Amino acid sequence: MNESRPYSITLHHDLAAIIGLSFLLVVTVYLLPSPALRIILGGPFVLFFPGYTMVAALFPGREDLDGLERLGLSLGLSIAILPLMGLVLNYTPWGITLLSTLLSAISFIVGCSAIAYYRRGGLALEERYALRLELDVAGWRSGGVLDRSLTVALAVSIFVALGTFLFVLAKPEVGERFTEFYVLGPYGDADYYPRRVLQGQLVNPTVGVINREHADMNYRISVEVGGQEVEQVTDIRLAHDEKWEKRLTFALYNPGTDQRINFLLYREGLEEPYRSLHLWVDVGAVATTEATQTPSALRAPTASPTTGASPTATLVEAAPETPTASPVPTEAPTATPASLVIHVVQPGETLTSIGGQYGVAYQAIMEANGLSDPILEVGQELIIPQPE
Repeated sequence: MNESRPYSITLHHDLAAIIGLSFLLVVTVYLLPSPALRIILGGPFVLFFPGYTMVAALFPGREDLDGLERLGLSLGLSIAILPLMGLVLNYTPWGITLLSTLLSAISFIVGCSAIAYYRRGGLALEERYALRLELDVAGWRSGGVLDRSLTVALAVSIFVALGTFLFVLAKPEVGERFTEFYVLGPYGDADYYPRRVLQGQLVNPTVGVINREHADMNYRISVEVGGQEVEQVTDIRLAHDEKWEKRLTFALYNPGTDQRINFLLYREGLEEPYRSLHLWVDVGAVATTEATQTPSALRAPTASPTTGASPTATLVEAAPETPTASPVPTEAPTATPASLVIHVVQPGETLTSIGGQYGVAYQAIMEANGLSDPILEVGQELIIPQPE
């Protein structure tokens, strides 16, 4: 009775096939928008190719290792090599990015493959290792029950591990869902927030939102002071990981200390604010000029008759050619509130140059506008105080 011969496939150019699949993965990642193909090529690239080429470089002979030993070392070394590669990339100028990781892994695979080809070339053809896939049904049947059970268990474990890996790649676990909500100062930093403003002075904070909800979201923002809305932004539609920023402009008209500016973020479908931030500011009243009395020295003399006595005349020698002028009564000025002077910053202007135009010290301008930094922006509105 003739025994059935085992079915086998031998690949002498296994390393060339691995290099070709690695470059095909790069093409797939950057040119072909196919997640399934990326998973099929990316799984072996991460879990098998680096370790396999390293084992081929270390053990080029056919008899150096058996098939299971090569498979186990290839998987274990691949899992160990890539984290170490990421650690090294973290301290380089390129950092850990998709491009830097792909290039580093491909360089490692190509380098190990070149060493493996060189070492295999120094051996006889029959002594070189070649990847061989063999299916021996007769040998498997003739084996003991324990051997067949272990073989089946190993095959099932490999398929379960591969299936789990592909499932995790196809449907990654959704991380924490949240939304970033922040307020920046007038210079785009988390600093120089307004502390003191004047009544009617414009406040220019920057508000930002970043969607981390793993879904498309619709937001709106409301700015409230003392329970009254002073500014509103609606219809902010963001995809996952999308960022939105806008500079708001509003004024405060009610003077008082420790006034709370509430920035409220609402999410579509929720009545209550989803996120909230606040700033504390002091709002000062605009000073006005009081009515001033005319000095007595400037008042016009008035004649009041003396009751019961004849008026006495005082003789004054007049100049020959200068006629005497009768004094004219002057009217006292009426009290008018000082007008609020607003200056719009032009290119090249500084606080010193603006103060020189109005005869005001630049420190007074900073204090009137609640500025803690002398840096100005073109188009910024400044309140100019009255010169002392």
